[in-house]
Formats: sequence, structure tokens, C-alpha cells
Amino acid sequence: MFKKLNTGKMVNGTVRPLLDYLVEQNKLLDEIGRVLAQENRAVTGRDTDKINELTELKSKLMIKLQQNDQKIKLHPDCALLKTEFANHVRVLKVKLSECKRRNEVNGRLIALCLASCRRLSSVLMSARDKMTGSLTYTQKGGVNARSPLRLNIEA
Repeated sequence: MFKKLNTGKMVNGTVRPLLDYLVEQNKLLDEIGRVLAQENRAVTGRDTDKINELTELKSKLMIKLQQNDQKIKLHPDCALLKTEFANHVRVLKVKLSECKRRNEVNGRLIALCLASCRRLSSVLMSARDKMTGSLTYTQKGGVNARSPLRLNIEA
């Protein structure tokens, strides 16, 4: 099924050496780590354009990481991962767990920012609706404001 070559390139169904895939995985995890650090700065700085850009880049890198992981998993020499390449695998696992941790931190920051924006929106709607008297609530208990009633009362 696979023909092993030492050229380092994949050509017509042939497979690169296992170490090449591990090195690529290491580079991808380093890049994901950099993107996560940038994402953290963008979230704390509330740079929404940058957050969107970094989210797309992070998704592309994660897809590459998964594809490369599949290549490693299906590699004819994958048994060497437990022996000859065990140290490489340990390093990759540490980097992956750090990326997961940083991604969770960023996710929590985003959730906190969203909650803060909702609270601010609620406060602003409440202030506006005190003047208009049109404050209502959604089925989930969120604040919803109807448009102010335009009454012209002449006494």
C-alpha cells in the first residue's frame, strides 16, 4: 500500500519518513501557539476584526494538524512512535496540551466579553426604556426593548 522513500516528498502514493511528519506537526503546534497568543491579545484589546482573522487561521491550522495526525497514524512505521520517536511524541503532546489550555483560556475570555457586552446592552436598554416605558423580556429572561412609542399628547 505504501512505498517508503527517503526523499522527504510525497509522490504518487508514496510516504515521507515518519520524522518528517513529526517535524511538521511540531511546526504546526508552534504556529497554533503563536496564533493563540495573538488571539488572546486581540480579545483583551477587543479587536474584533483581528479576532475573526485569527479564528479563520486557527481553524485552517487545526485542519492541517488533524490531517498530518492521520498521516502519522496510518504511516507504515507508526510503531516507532512508541520507541524510537517516543521523545518527539512526548514533546508534541506537551505542546498540544498547552495549545488546548490556551484555547480554553481564550474561550473563557470571549465568553466573559460577551457577557459583559450583554450586561452593558441591558443597562443601556434599561436607561432608554425608563424614558419610554417599553422594556420587555425574552423567553430566556433577556432584556428586549420595543421601539419607543411615539405619542403626541396635547393637554
